[in-house]
Amino acid sequence: MKFTKLILRCFTFILAVLVSANLLICAASYTYLGDPFGLFKVIRIMQIMETHYVGDLDRHTLLSGALHGLVDAAGEKHTVFLDGAEYEEFTESTNASYGGIGVYVSQTDQKEAFVAGVIEDSPAEAAGIKRGDLIVAVDGNLTIGRELAEVSEDIRGEIGTSVTLTIKRGDEAQDIAVVRSDITMKTVAGKMVDGTDIGYIRISSFSTGTGDEFAKEYEKLKAQGMERLIVDLRNNPGGLVDQAARVAEYLLPAGSTVVSYTQKNGKNEVFTTSSADDKIPLAVLVNENSASAAEILSGDVQDTHAGVIVGTKTYGKGTVQGVYPVGTDAVVKVTIAKYKTAGGREVDGTGIEPDMVVQLQANSTTDYQLERAIDVVRTMNLNR
Repeated sequence: MKFTKLILRCFTFILAVLVSANLLICAASYTYLGDPFGLFKVIRIMQIMETHYVGDLDRHTLLSGALHGLVDAAGEKHTVFLDGAEYEEFTESTNASYGGIGVYVSQTDQKEAFVAGVIEDSPAEAAGIKRGDLIVAVDGNLTIGRELAEVSEDIRGEIGTSVTLTIKRGDEAQDIAVVRSDITMKTVAGKMVDGTDIGYIRISSFSTGTGDEFAKEYEKLKAQGMERLIVDLRNNPGGLVDQAARVAEYLLPAGSTVVSYTQKNGKNEVFTTSSADDKIPLAVLVNENSASAAEILSGDVQDTHAGVIVGTKTYGKGTVQGVYPVGTDAVVKVTIAKYKTAGGREVDGTGIEPDMVVQLQANSTTDYQLERAIDVVRTMNLNR
């Protein structure tokens, strides 16, 4: 009798534990999925797919697909789940260097890829690739009609490997093999335009220290006689907003709003300028690859009438992303807010329309955009 009671008590205890566990799972499922049976449904679907799907599937692939689906449900291209190869690419992209040949790539209206610029002392420069060269193919894969990001991705690769570009210059086409190397991007580089009082500063991205680098370059050029300035934001994908705000101190009037945004929790972020130093005549170069913080800065220049924007319409990414780790081998990038420029404009999906639209020309080594910026800034009155 005692043994029977003991068995009954054990059974009752186990049953209570199982019921409690299921209730907890149902509660958690309802809290996070909005359905008390949501988690059970996910597990059931995984079982069905693993058991009955005609092809080969493993649980890791199924779980990865489910996690991608959760994030993709937002329907916003900058909100993404990254794991596997995507995660590796993301971590590589956050570094200041990458495996490549050192070219900026753009497209004609007919979606023909061409070289928009060559990085100094790069493998591409050593191989004789020039601005304006048409890129007909990359490793035999034709580029016409393809997305620009795909072409750029084909050119990049593991350091030490070779990539062959089929280049058309004028009427002649040739294959040029280039060995990829570690391309370290200097975020700021400057020089004086020969024979003028015009300084030129290129910002490749807004990374940690970009503001300080810009300040040093600006003061160096001022010491060399700079009285007018061209800031080149072409092919600048953006980056850290606070660094763009540091640069804005040298370009915008004191008290200007550089950028503002409001997060879902109601928290407001506003960056303003405080420098009362006189500003010099300014032109800013942009193109279709100028994005995010680069668009904010160029939009601010436009809104405050601090200078003239020259080039082509910018990319149209005016959102802030938060990056949140998921374990040790995956992250979720989530759009947490939308930027506004000094004039309260949102650039997401619209971009910045230049004051002067100037196209680069394929099969031409001339930088028509820079030439126009030089002409424009040369005619501006000095602030004396």
